[in-house]
Amino acid sequence: MRTLDLPSSRATVSVSIIDSTACAYNLPCANLFWPPFKGLHTLDICSYAFLLRHGTGDECRHVLFDLGIRKDWQNLVPSMVSRLKEWDATIKVETHVADIMQKQGLDLARIEAIVWSHLHWDHTGDPSTFPPTTKLIVGPGVKDRYMPGWPKVDDAGFRESDIANRQVVGLESEDFDKTVGGFKAHDYFGDGSLYLLDAPGHALGHLNALARTSAEPESFVFLTADSVHLGGEIRLSDALPLPDPVEVPGIVPCPCPAADLTNIHPLHSATKPFLGLDPSFPEHLEDAEHTIELIQKFDADERVFVIFSHDTSIYDVVDFFPNTADDWRLKDWKKRGMWTFLTHLQKTARAD
Repeated sequence: MRTLDLPSSRATVSVSIIDSTACAYNLPCANLFWPPFKGLHTLDICSYAFLLRHGTGDECRHVLFDLGIRKDWQNLVPSMVSRLKEWDATIKVETHVADIMQKQGLDLARIEAIVWSHLHWDHTGDPSTFPPTTKLIVGPGVKDRYMPGWPKVDDAGFRESDIANRQVVGLESEDFDKTVGGFKAHDYFGDGSLYLLDAPGHALGHLNALARTSAEPESFVFLTADSVHLGGEIRLSDALPLPDPVEVPGIVPCPCPAADLTNIHPLHSATKPFLGLDPSFPEHLEDAEHTIELIQKFDADERVFVIFSHDTSIYDVVDFFPNTADDWRLKDWKKRGMWTFLTHLQKTARAD
């Protein structure tokens, strides 16, 4: 089903999902969702980064979207380290994203830009591990509000040393001069292959990305960053109701009657998301909810594979860097990963 009128182009990018080796356990989520979901008190998350490649050979341009969690997370800004300790969270990061790429033979000097979807600790990684020739791109309002970082800006979520001697490009409203699926969009390469999307709500200057991975048949990968944390925030919807039965690994019984799952839904609905946003969580609730509504349309479109930065439920569905996500349609990732989040929600509800 096609739910969107997306701009056409023959230009594409190659997308790789990078397993950043970062995991955070026991993160409190009581203030994330409303109404509360039975038993959902903490979250265990991963944190993906994404490599976007445009062109081939010596002409290939490389862009990173997010960097996950820095390996030396104890060197986050002091306020964030204190908060993680207060949460009694466990953070495990085996290596920097830069090291992962070098081990696969990629010269870091070829990375032209790092895009920070936003400035939260589990996305910014450590840009200082990249050459100073790699520029940093941030969303609307971020550069004026938070640069040059802590300690000069007390509430910045990154250190001044993280971005020292690096060009920082702050995208502003006039840079988003296209419209794609209801989002204000910046055509990064100028040929319709990669759009950076103004996706407000979660945090100041929050960005999503839409990458065209094939022209015929059309296919796209949509990167939500933190506009969506769990699949239950955008699923279910009128365009994507709960199937009956549901058949995914770990669901009980398998196949599972839809009625069993609507029984654990806070609203007992087959067409509304399992998880609503708590008003205290996003920076701007109405903007965050509108962004989710737009993403739902992409999620319902057969041409678009939507991926959330912290989605552990698709570990066994997708391939990771150095492999690409370009042939996700051929591998049926959308169908295989669409309802995997339900296994965790069902276990959570039963355990409470």
